[in-house]
Amino acid sequence: MPGMEKLHLEDVLEDSPQTRNLLRVFENDAFALKKYTLGLHNCCQRIMKAQNELCAATQALSQQLRDYEIQTFPLEPEDSILTTTLKQFSSYLDDVSSIQQVLSAQYSETMMYPMSRFIQADLEEVSTLCEMFQIATTEHESAIKNYMKLPKKKENDRQRMEYNEELYGMRKKFHQTGLHYYSSLNALQYKRKCSLLEPILGYMHAQRAFFQMGQDAVCKKEIEEFLNNINASVQGVQKELQQDTKKTVDLIDTLEQQSVQQYHAEPNPEMPYIPPNTQLAQKGGYLFIRSKQLIATRWDRCFFFTQGGNLMCQPKDEVAGSLSLDLNEPGVLAEPYETDDRRFVFHVSSPKLRKSVVLQAENERERDEIR
Repeated sequence: MPGMEKLHLEDVLEDSPQTRNLLRVFENDAFALKKYTLGLHNCCQRIMKAQNELCAATQALSQQLRDYEIQTFPLEPEDSILTTTLKQFSSYLDDVSSIQQVLSAQYSETMMYPMSRFIQADLEEVSTLCEMFQIATTEHESAIKNYMKLPKKKENDRQRMEYNEELYGMRKKFHQTGLHYYSSLNALQYKRKCSLLEPILGYMHAQRAFFQMGQDAVCKKEIEEFLNNINASVQGVQKELQQDTKKTVDLIDTLEQQSVQQYHAEPNPEMPYIPPNTQLAQKGGYLFIRSKQLIATRWDRCFFFTQGGNLMCQPKDEVAGSLSLDLNEPGVLAEPYETDDRRFVFHVSSPKLRKSVVLQAENERERDEIR
């Protein structure tokens, strides 16, 4: 490529300061390139993980929609249209998930593989050669020092031959290592152009293919009609909900106004007096019932109501009431009952059955209405 800086292989053996300075520039460049590439690799890995997670999440969503059919909803009919609609959505999501899996595979092949190959094969090679070159440089310098310290005496010929042979081996090793190292650094300038662009190129091609497949799979006429119908149905339900919500708000306001008297157990003296209605055919509400134990008296809150001439009792957690007293029996009376620890107490007794139920109301009006 024109204008690209290169290390000169013919200068390796001379190893001049100028060559070393230029080599240092290339080494710093390689170090910065490795750091940048690792950061780029982390970004691509993040995309890859997100795509895999999106595939898994889409599959899970599709399965969850299908599971609606096997769930038990007490208020949902068996032939619910919602079940059919969710199954149809699940089928479309399966198609989307398949396309997402294709995109994930393309990311792996065209984005992650080239970048991983560049890091492992090229950048790591440069790092390894850098270490080998430093070792070879140190050994070469040591061999030169040993050789240069030899004295002039002839009796040291054997040692001189050994040092000369050692210098030959270290210099050859230094030269060969330097040639490979310089060549690798030069080649890195070309590889950077390809290895940084190829993954992003693969990413963009994969995205284009993904959108094209998505267009073909999702933008079908039948899907468009299905979505329009569902959208119209949802808007209709939302409109009904708004209408029902308005009615509910109005009803709540009415009930709150009508229930002001019932908020107080004993009506506020400032409120208008409401006489007890003793003509009620039916009555229901919570009362406390007394039951005697061995050494104490117990009061329990239960729901009492009249049904077919019977006084029924239903604890709060029970699904049905039980007979407390038959009010049709002759002589049944409901009268005030005096106790030391409770107010508004009365009892309902049946002389014939020799049975009596002691009850407590919240206030006089409730007590008198029950009587």
